Amino acid sequence: MNNLIKIIKSQIRDFGPITFAEFMELALYHTQYGYYSSSNGRIGKEGDFYTSPHVHSAFGKVLANFIMKSFDILDEEKVTIIELGAGKGLLAIDILTHIKSNNPEQYDRSNYYIVEQSDHSKNESRKTLIDHSHKIKWLSSLDEIENEKVTGVVISNELIDALSFHRAKFMNGNLSEIYVSVENDDITETTGKSSSRDLEVYFKDIDIQFREGQEFEINLLAEKLLREIDGILKKGFILTVDYGYLASELFSPERMKGTYKCIYKHSINESPYINIGEQDITAHVDFSNLIRAGKSLKINKVQYTTQGQFLVDWGILDLINRGIEEKSSQLRSFEKEIQAIKNLFLPELMGDKFKVLIQEKNLGRALNDFYPESPFKISFNVL
Repeated sequence: MNNLIKIIKSQIRDFGPITFAEFMELALYHTQYGYYSSSNGRIGKEGDFYTSPHVHSAFGKVLANFIMKSFDILDEEKVTIIELGAGKGLLAIDILTHIKSNNPEQYDRSNYYIVEQSDHSKNESRKTLIDHSHKIKWLSSLDEIENEKVTGVVISNELIDALSFHRAKFMNGNLSEIYVSVENDDITETTGKSSSRDLEVYFKDIDIQFREGQEFEINLLAEKLLREIDGILKKGFILTVDYGYLASELFSPERMKGTYKCIYKHSINESPYINIGEQDITAHVDFSNLIRAGKSLKINKVQYTTQGQFLVDWGILDLINRGIEEKSSQLRSFEKEIQAIKNLFLPELMGDKFKVLIQEKNLGRALNDFYPESPFKISFNVL
């Protein structure tokens, strides 16, 4: 039995069943034994999973295109880019290198804040970003941005799905929460009353019809994070990239067991109580909740679309064409790169699996004609 399992069982025996959110917080973020706290390589081809920046630098370059146009809208002497959960800094280096190469004046005007809890990831990103270190400030939380209201762009890529979530079950016409307990020295599940009124009101203004026995996830930390961003953002954009759906699709009875999954060495399972501290636990994002919470804070939706359509709208095809022209003499070797880029935006691959939500604060009419609608439609309308 590993030390983390002992800690979890001891807490349950001493204080009673814990919510799945509390279990997940320990399994992923325990300071010593949590999945994201250890120094083992978790992300990348040799790890458990990989993200878009690991697939090809074109992802970061397209995000940089978005950021560069944002600079024109924001029209401030200093503009701050904040990346939440930056990991080893692969996305950051692609963004900063592209901006520096294509618009040195904007590069000079920019600051880059990396918000990352893991000390190991922060150290790795310092190595990755050594050539841009003069532009970067490393933080452990948004709370460290003290007495400062920034103007800029806040980015999160595959962060919201990793925030600890509650699990619930529709039973006898009511919402019951799923708890984690111990029975005969085995970790088990049980149901009980909601641990928080926030779970009860989560669906208050949403027309969702659950089926008896249907299970689902509720992420309360997503709205909390949005409120923290609102506290430090004077004006600018929030760009969220993750896999998920709008509420009507996410909570469909087709998903009777919810969407949570565990990832261990690129293999997916639905057993959170094995490989504790050694596997990721994740669930699809409720983008309706982010849109609704943003609206309550006067943070407005600019665009909600698929990752594939976003990348096409902001120039990924131009990057491919430019690469072909530059490497025409080595076209055969470039074919692998083209395939990697296609993985990012083709609908049957990552293009439709991931969604992009763009929100704005205090920009209003300045956004006229901001979003470039490409005539090339690669994804069906997601709204």
